[in-house]
Amino acid sequence: MGPTSQAKNWLRKVQEIESREADFRVSFQQRGASPEGSSLRSSYRLGCEAAECLKEVQRLKTEKNNLLDQLIPAPPPAVVPQPSSSLCDNVGAEKTLSEIRSLLEDNEAPVIGIYGLGGIGKTTLLKAINNEFLPRGSGRFDLVIWVTVSKEPDILKVQEQIATQLGCPLHGENRARTLLMGLSQKKFLLLLDDVWEKLDLGSIGVPFSSSFFRNGSKVVFTTRSVTVCNDMDAKRKVKVPLLNRKSSWTLFCQKLGREEDQWNDRSIRSLAEAVCQKCGGLPITLITVGRAMADATTHGEWKEALMALKGIPVELGDMKEVLILLQFSFDRLKDTSAKECLLYCALFPEDHNIKISQLIDYWVGEGLLDRGCYPDSIDRAGNRGLVVITTLKAACLLEDGDIKGTFVKLHDTVREMALWITSGEGDERGNVFLVNSGEQLRHVPTPERWTEARRISLMYNEIRLLPEEPRCPNLQTLLLNNNEHLLEEIPGGFFQFMPSLRVLDLSWTGIRVLPPEIGSLLELRYLNLSRTPLESLPMEVRNLTKLRQLHLENTWYLKSIPREAVSSLERLQSLNIYRSKFRAGGEGGGSDGVIDHEGRQLCLKDLDGMGQLTELGISITWMTHEDMQAVLNSQRLSASIRFLHLYVVRIRSLELSAFLEIMKGLRWLSIRSSTDLEELVLNTSHFSELEELGLGTLPRATISWKDGNAFVRGPTTAAIFKTFGDCSLTNVKHWRT
Repeated sequence: MGPTSQAKNWLRKVQEIESREADFRVSFQQRGASPEGSSLRSSYRLGCEAAECLKEVQRLKTEKNNLLDQLIPAPPPAVVPQPSSSLCDNVGAEKTLSEIRSLLEDNEAPVIGIYGLGGIGKTTLLKAINNEFLPRGSGRFDLVIWVTVSKEPDILKVQEQIATQLGCPLHGENRARTLLMGLSQKKFLLLLDDVWEKLDLGSIGVPFSSSFFRNGSKVVFTTRSVTVCNDMDAKRKVKVPLLNRKSSWTLFCQKLGREEDQWNDRSIRSLAEAVCQKCGGLPITLITVGRAMADATTHGEWKEALMALKGIPVELGDMKEVLILLQFSFDRLKDTSAKECLLYCALFPEDHNIKISQLIDYWVGEGLLDRGCYPDSIDRAGNRGLVVITTLKAACLLEDGDIKGTFVKLHDTVREMALWITSGEGDERGNVFLVNSGEQLRHVPTPERWTEARRISLMYNEIRLLPEEPRCPNLQTLLLNNNEHLLEEIPGGFFQFMPSLRVLDLSWTGIRVLPPEIGSLLELRYLNLSRTPLESLPMEVRNLTKLRQLHLENTWYLKSIPREAVSSLERLQSLNIYRSKFRAGGEGGGSDGVIDHEGRQLCLKDLDGMGQLTELGISITWMTHEDMQAVLNSQRLSASIRFLHLYVVRIRSLELSAFLEIMKGLRWLSIRSSTDLEELVLNTSHFSELEELGLGTLPRATISWKDGNAFVRGPTTAAIFKTFGDCSLTNVKHWRT
């Protein structure tokens, strides 16, 4: 968001007032220090000026209340930088880059296709082209637009990506026309990554006639197939070649962590060169095999590696040979759980930004991070998950996502290798995955294969109906999340024959009722029902005695949580009811609470009695001083709260310093109020771990900030928001600086 001209003018006048206030302070100090004092005339003049200054302050305070309504969206950047990948390297790519640059200057080449084997570095080249136009397009184009297409293209998502960077919202059925009008007024460079089949650019809303391209606009795309280049009517095609022997050796040695000419043992160097040659000049195999052999120091290790690759021809002929090379790197992982964790990443859609916290929660639910016979605490297992991610990134099998530290990505060729390993056709017959995530499916595919599957992912689809009684004796993970608003019902017998299920994700669906048969999932460790219109939890949930994580955040329709069901979950360590219909209060709870079938309400006292809880997300509505005291008096509750939503009533002034000081692990905080609250004081020194802050519907409250014991003043208020990954203000009228 950016300030309007009125807001900028207001800030200028505030700075002037601050300067005048400093002058007055100096003048008064001088008067007090002078032995002669000051004349009556000068005192009168100074007093008049001070009075006028106070009037101006009042006028500025009045203006301030209207400024929050005058924020306007800042225009999107002309170029969005694309992060480099650990699986990519520009060794040997300069010649191809130079060719693409020259074609961008060629008026006869409006559409350019870049093609080559998977893992050869096409995306790397496209990212390099994108980033060369930083900052602000470097004058060549008005706008550079990056779009990831992937194997199963979702036209609506492609349009959304273009619209976001164009800065125009899309509505209704005129999406293509809106984009067409917006792009027609720009000289644009459209970069389409990972195109598998012909895209009808015209139906998307991209100007495609020769008359539109006369202004110098360009479309550049990457694909594995020259046929797609022809289908897309690419006037110029650029084949990305395999690296030559010299460039291959340079890249291979880089990933080994050795200098090309610093090999003490010539026989080992000879074996290393032979292994390098087996990589066929393909960057992704050179990088992953190089990293896999980085700790190999003996003649025997290198000879064993060469023997393992003996079936690979010097010249790679098809993708299966590439996958075998990648599997060699996978097999070199010493940690068995790291292997399982990497394969698990393939359950997400292609090119998906995988949220690290969600991924680790799945791993914890499956038990992939446990050590020994008994499950570890989720905190310890979670820390181990971060170590696994570091290990996989160091092996160049996993890479950073769009936001480093928050997301990771699986290179599409590595994902292809993982799906090949878990297809059931090779040695991993007991580790079969059925993955159809992000494919816009309306029906469940191949339900007859569910019998052999260990993990099934149908996330990010448009599925409406599930099989009645699938037989799944081996199934441990079932991901049905993000079939938004379409998947509304679960058949009564659906869970009846899933005796081994550990991870179940039904979030972001339209499910309102869980069948009682959910109680038959005796091995279930992870259950996610967040962002569903679920109305009640069945009493049979109490049978899930091995459940460790229960997600119910943002369940706005939830009316009933049986107290006995939750209190029976003796192994539950993570319970998230943040911003749900559940309204925890003190003993007896609030008037709008979730009640069980006997009218008993789950309350803070119940949660305090669950000694195994280490992660808690709650909403406290109708929060009174008594509720605050209940939390303050419970060391267990305050230490475990990670997500907190407060709705404050019958309190005029609220300072949360003591409340938040003991919540060392708090990550998300949301505060709302009726008209009762008039003053809210927040202390930034307690927000070192806070990731998200939401302040809204505070119609009368004045919000003040402290840093320690001192109030934060003036321009430094803006610095407060840099503390948080996300901060939102809604209907906040008064802001004290």
